[in-house]
Amino acid sequence: MLSKAANWIVWSVLVLFIVFLAYRYTGWFKPAADHAVAQAKSVISQAVPAGPFGQSASEDQLNKARDAYAKGDMEAAVAAYKDYIKKSPSNADAHGELGNVYYSGGKLPEATQSYYDAANLLIAQKQMERVNDLMPVIAQVNPSLANELAAKMAQTDAQAMPAGVEQANPGQQPQPSPQSALRYY
Repeated sequence: MLSKAANWIVWSVLVLFIVFLAYRYTGWFKPAADHAVAQAKSVISQAVPAGPFGQSASEDQLNKARDAYAKGDMEAAVAAYKDYIKKSPSNADAHGELGNVYYSGGKLPEATQSYYDAANLLIAQKQMERVNDLMPVIAQVNPSLANELAAKMAQTDAQAMPAGVEQANPGQQPQPSPQSALRYY
């Protein structure tokens, strides 16, 4: 006499075998099962990143850029960062890291542009404290870009003000930050 667990296992295997035969040799639920398997595969492919150690191809490109920079190969690092940015243009960190590569290579105008692009993305993400870290370099090389960013930050701060709070000058237009970005220089 079999135990209850062994009896349960035997019956489960028998039911699975019958379901397999019905799936394999009839058209009863094959289309529905195939659709369910396809849906499961698409959900798994979106939830679990591809590549070695769970990294996606774009993360591999970013790591390639970082490795090239660490090895001192500035040209390869710039190329890899640009390729990554084409695929992920909203990644502020990649723009900032590209700026670091340019900055360390003495290409200050290119570094400033990369920092400016990163700062614009950070303003859109409302990460003002990170923008403040980029402002000194931007102001040093291109004060007009820094002033533009300061105005965007002030505008974003004004828009973020709660509805019940009154402005200091109720009848006037909101002014950009009273201090120039040159104060960072």
